[in-house]
Amino acid sequence: MEIAGIFILLIQIGFVVHAIRRGHSLLWVFLIIFLPLLGCILYSVMVLLSEVIQSRTARQGSKAMLRMLDPQKELRKRLEALEISDTIENRSALAEEYLKHGMLDEAITLYESSLTGMYRTDPSLRLGLAKALVESGDFGRAREKLETLFRTNPGFESQDAHLLYARSLEALGELDQTLDEYRALAWYSAGAEAKCRHALLLKRMGKTAEARALFEDILKDAKLATRHSRRLNKEWVDIARRELS
Repeated sequence: MEIAGIFILLIQIGFVVHAIRRGHSLLWVFLIIFLPLLGCILYSVMVLLSEVIQSRTARQGSKAMLRMLDPQKELRKRLEALEISDTIENRSALAEEYLKHGMLDEAITLYESSLTGMYRTDPSLRLGLAKALVESGDFGRAREKLETLFRTNPGFESQDAHLLYARSLEALGELDQTLDEYRALAWYSAGAEAKCRHALLLKRMGKTAEARALFEDILKDAKLATRHSRRLNKEWVDIARRELS
């Protein structure tokens, strides 16, 4: 009984602290203190459960479940939106959805048809087009589009754009220039992909010591990273670990 009492008391203290920190009504504090069992049950159901449901993780999980059950839902939504209103925003959103579904020809066609008039040099549209071209294996056109992007938008800074450019150069066999791009990316790229691709290229060129040092850096960064960051970079961290094993 004493252990049960201590356990309930600890739960009460935890709930009271939570209620005060979250700025909930003092009524909850009184309920938890003077009606421990009922107060804690009500607080768990009406407050804690609601917060969990509304949390970012829960929302992401819910969206992932919906995508799994109906993977075409968002695509249909974007198609309908464009039919109702043919705007650049709706075109861009649909093109991005095409990319997610691997519908590369559709994405390329939509991006290219959108690059007209005042949007002829739009950086986000040009970046989307370059990504679709890289994914389709058309590295020559991707390089051309990215160089146009950099030239017409000199103040535009994008990790994605420079990574796509480096990938295009590497695929076209221009390895020395690719190394320069990867080195530049290392200064401001937040993810592990650029560093991992850089290390893989160094290994391919026989620079194994430099490659190994980069793979080790990736694993060190992963140990200090947040759970979200580790999840985003899992593919590249796994590659680094495999290369070092």
